[in-house]
Amino acid sequence: MDPKSLASQADAAAHAFGSAMERLVSVVPGATGRSGPQGTLLALTRSQIPALNVVMSTVKEPDAGEIADLAAEAAQEADRGGFPWSIRLRGGPDEAMTRKAGEYGLTGRSEQPFMVLPLTDASALPPETGQVRVRALGGDEYNEFAEVLAAGFGAPAVIISSLYTSAVLDTPGITAYVAETDGGAVAAGLGVVVEGHLGVINVATTPQHRGKGHARILVERILKDGRASGAHTAYLHATEEAVGLFESLGFRTAETWTSLIGN
Repeated sequence: MDPKSLASQADAAAHAFGSAMERLVSVVPGATGRSGPQGTLLALTRSQIPALNVVMSTVKEPDAGEIADLAAEAAQEADRGGFPWSIRLRGGPDEAMTRKAGEYGLTGRSEQPFMVLPLTDASALPPETGQVRVRALGGDEYNEFAEVLAAGFGAPAVIISSLYTSAVLDTPGITAYVAETDGGAVAAGLGVVVEGHLGVINVATTPQHRGKGHARILVERILKDGRASGAHTAYLHATEEAVGLFESLGFRTAETWTSLIGN
């Protein structure tokens, strides 16, 4: 994939990611959010996950004034509701943005590769193999999904179940999956289809089952279903440890996103 094409796909995928966050906010109980005219999104799910209470720019050159206005609103709501929040940018913040984040105690920083994959060849992905089965879940199985995902991330299940409720998992375009063996569920993840783009989100494997290829089989299924539902491109934010897995599936790093968070 040439750099110009990769950059173009990243622009479209970043916009779709913003739209996916807006959809999530529209169905999570108690969540609120709004978009600014310059490509900045305020999305507050009120969960205890900073990345899901976010002021986020989906454009390469963010509008500092718009981010500052929405950050003030986020800080006020976070103080009132007792939840953490973050500022998320494509690329890194400039000095002024860093100072503004610091005013709210957001002095920590984390970076994640933003990866994209054209789904033109997704239908050719290999079928599920061995003893691992991947199953799409209905909304009434949200507690099972929360338990597996929480185990994978080392978080309390109630944090996950309060976010990914039955109503959320029954929302068109949002699909939860678990990978199972005869011993039970071993991995979980989400596929979110918006604007012809598939977001591969929150993929996690339970600690005792890591390193066995279960996440790969899960992601292959998510990609297949996304392609079947009409998505032409997949995207995700990867941890550094998972980059190799996603590269083996054809994803390429388009850019790096930065989150400014509280310490």
